[in-house]
Amino acid sequence: MLLQFRNVTRGWIATIIIGLIGLATVLFLIPSDGLGSIGNNAVATVGGRNITPPQLTRELELTLQGERANGQNISQQDAIDAGLHMRLLEGMINRVAMYVYAEKIGVSASDAQVAQRIRDIPAVHNAVTGEFDEQAYASFLTQMRYSRPEFEQDVRGDLTTAILLQSLMAGVRAPSSFGALTYAYDAETRVVSVAEAPASAAGAIPAPTEAQVQAFYEDNQQNLRLPEFRALTLVYARAADFTARVDVPEARIREEFDARAPSLTQPERRTYVRIAAANEAQATEAAGRINRGESAAAVAQAMSLQVTRGENQARSEVPDSSAAAAVFGAQVRGPAVVARGSLSPFMVVRVESSTPAVTPNYAEHRDELRTAIAADEATDLLNTAVTTFEDARAGGASLADAARQAGLPVVTIPAVEAGGRDQQGNEIALLAGHEDVISAAFQTQEGEATDFTPSGDADVVAGVDRIIPESVRPLAEVRTQLVQAWTERERVTRLREIAEQIVAAVNGGQSLAAAAAANRARVVVSSRTIDRRGALQSLPQGLAGQMFAAAEGAAVNTVQSAGVLVAVIERINRPETSADPQIVEATRTYAERPCQQEALQAGAPPFCGLSTSVAESLQGQILAQSNPRRYEQRIASIYRASTETPEEGQ
Repeated sequence: MLLQFRNVTRGWIATIIIGLIGLATVLFLIPSDGLGSIGNNAVATVGGRNITPPQLTRELELTLQGERANGQNISQQDAIDAGLHMRLLEGMINRVAMYVYAEKIGVSASDAQVAQRIRDIPAVHNAVTGEFDEQAYASFLTQMRYSRPEFEQDVRGDLTTAILLQSLMAGVRAPSSFGALTYAYDAETRVVSVAEAPASAAGAIPAPTEAQVQAFYEDNQQNLRLPEFRALTLVYARAADFTARVDVPEARIREEFDARAPSLTQPERRTYVRIAAANEAQATEAAGRINRGESAAAVAQAMSLQVTRGENQARSEVPDSSAAAAVFGAQVRGPAVVARGSLSPFMVVRVESSTPAVTPNYAEHRDELRTAIAADEATDLLNTAVTTFEDARAGGASLADAARQAGLPVVTIPAVEAGGRDQQGNEIALLAGHEDVISAAFQTQEGEATDFTPSGDADVVAGVDRIIPESVRPLAEVRTQLVQAWTERERVTRLREIAEQIVAAVNGGQSLAAAAAANRARVVVSSRTIDRRGALQSLPQGLAGQMFAAAEGAAVNTVQSAGVLVAVIERINRPETSADPQIVEATRTYAERPCQQEALQAGAPPFCGLSTSVAESLQGQILAQSNPRRYEQRIASIYRASTETPEEGQ
């Protein structure tokens, strides 16, 4: 951007000296473990490629936009608290691993495939013509927060992955045994009884002692840790701030209009058909047939004549000057006319449509031209201001004073952590989209400033006024939350003991009703037949899974803050797979289809999606070979959960 061009006029000797000093500094700073730890602000690396915080944040924001479009109003903080950013990161790691593998073996989608995939995106089409539009594409990339090379690289990577998996998966077929397995799995039912103990069965939980609170606090200090914060001064170099200071005389606008008028003028364009004839009689016959309703192509074929079509051509674009005169002299959508030609003795011409000529109008273009002239002059003013700013800094002025001398906007941020949030955990709106600026600031020493960093429509300098080191929230500040978490942990522990006592009693030969009554619980379901789908829909997922994994006569349980559920598997009803071979074969072919997430949630057998499973296995192997590395501390620092108290049950 702007400041990347400012050093072009430096002397070559100074450039060499500075380069040598920089090289020496880099060599001096390289740690014993090599270059890998220098300047790496990634949240993960895969096969030598970095996944950066801005990329992960963009993925998170785009996912949330999609959720909001579907009526799910989820905040970014809620998504982080739910771990969505980590699931998205794993998806990004998988994709990058596939990109790296494809590149390694020399597989890549072609430029034509990439271009076609981009043209298939509705948002890059002109709203009027419906055709691909460069401005619409640029607007789409801005909205998606992608640079053009980065977006096209991702499109190429996704296409290449699809090509690669398609070739690897060719010929995958589910074996016959899968049909029997799927049928047996799907049709199996179990007869169960379920007992419930409410949360109140745990009894009253006494308040923790001071020693217990202190010990709990010390055990959970990692969850109570605050990241490093920094106080910043931001200086903006932005041409838009200088536009209002520019006065553009009317004569200057008129001069610019006159200079651009030729390029703004659009000649008339016509679409036509032309048939070449050897003589006038032949041409007259062809024209007559066209005027009686026959198509030009049919007439030319019947008479063995050559037909040419011109699409939206200006007069200068018609190859034959005689033909150009005939085309632009004929009536639009009128009768076919006969004319002499330069390339053939005679021709027949019929004009199908016309686009009128466009003559530029000063009033229509005035505001656009004034804005363009003002933008150019504002850039000149900005360059002067930046020079003034740099000179003032070199003379010893503070960042803020130098900015004021130069007329550059200054903003102070009292405290921000690496993820762009303040000390209360709220996102700082002013820093939205400034991820690169924040990243640079967190690699800068206290009392120093970054170089100008491109961010949106501005270049930004970030001065680090103060570094607030990592710390642990004081006990007094989090005492209430700690007591609540400790109490909940104790309640869950007691409920778990109740569940274990009921299970032990049932396994020892006692009836579920008797074991439940002895432990402040009651039977809520008696000898009910249930299938997998029904269990998943009516029971907690953890209990449903255990019920269909346990042996006949076994007792299983789940413990939640709302209470305890204990289930006894009284009988297992397994279908006879040989009874209906048609159903078995139908389920075998079903196994080859991709699993739909909704179907799995409704209890569909996991044997569906054999091809998907094989593909996932291949991707898993490729991922393992790419040696992915996740920077957990950096992720936790940038994407910090709002809940600082320990999790339930810890």
